Amino acid sequence: EVDKIKKESCPLETLAPVEEFSGKCSVLLQAYISKARVTSFTLISDTNYIASNAGRVARALFEMSLKGGNAPAALKFLRLAKSIDNRFWWFQTPLRAFENELKKNVFVALEDHRTAKGRGGGQYTTFERALSLLEMDPDEVGQLCHCFRDGKLIKKHVRYLPKVDVSVS
Repeated sequence: EVDKIKKESCPLETLAPVEEFSGKCSVLLQAYISKARVTSFTLISDTNYIASNAGRVARALFEMSLKGGNAPAALKFLRLAKSIDNRFWWFQTPLRAFENELKKNVFVALEDHRTAKGRGGGQYTTFERALSLLEMDPDEVGQLCHCFRDGKLIKKHVRYLPKVDVSVS
């Protein structure tokens, strides 16, 4: 069953084989973040144990990397910690925080690589892509997300995302 979960719900590469403890932990952690359904009782128990400790471990590794001056590693651990806490990946749209209120095709459309190109051909991050919806009319948002009647609702949820403007002189 671990091999099946790895094939279906693991977007990141797992270097260790699933027969080893580290490979199994990696697969189950990715399954937890991806909200995959685990059916085996022992795997459910293992997943709950991993999920209850993984956030704390990732935040501790983030703190250690930050204090050690290793910014690239700190960024990776921070992304992982946030993914564990929010149960969606850092490369997915932040609108997934509203999965119960928005339709699935909204997320599919926003995470599609064809819509990832910004004006002028630059590559947007998922957060910038979501905020760019504020510049559009509700009808355009609905058309982009393949939810023609929900453009206003999508824009309403984009406004809930935190945005900070900083200027330095």
